[in-house]
Amino acid sequence: MKFGKLRTLRGQVEVIGGVARKNIIVSDGLVNYGLRINTFQTWNSILPDGTGNRSHTAILSYDTISSGSDMDAADNRQFAWSMTSVNALDGNVIQPRSIIDPDHIVNRDLFLTFTKSTAGIYNYLIEAQVVELSDDEAIITIIKETSQS
Repeated sequence: MKFGKLRTLRGQVEVIGGVARKNIIVSDGLVNYGLRINTFQTWNSILPDGTGNRSHTAILSYDTISSGSDMDAADNRQFAWSMTSVNALDGNVIQPRSIIDPDHIVNRDLFLTFTKSTAGIYNYLIEAQVVELSDDEAIITIIKETSQS
């Protein structure tokens, strides 16, 4: 495994009805090149106005995650999670937190799913390092994407 340049992926997702999905990277067929996610951050595009709650749960995965799914470390499709909650009425804030499985490589598709989240527009910023894989490493990575531990 040979590490290359750092790349960033950033944008916005609109949550409607508590859920949003975005395919951030579509497979280009080059399985010997991938990305290792170093940081994953999500945040509201609008600060709470003092009248309610805003919370979100975001998941990075190799495949789409169904509606209402929870953050599930036993699901090998999921490898990074981000969450935060703000209750503007009583000032209760759960600081943004991201968890990333350090043993993963994205070499096909990358999906971002927001679930059980307050309606609105959310930003994301992902820092990734380009990785060059041998044929054997690429096969193992693809198997890991689709199998359960």
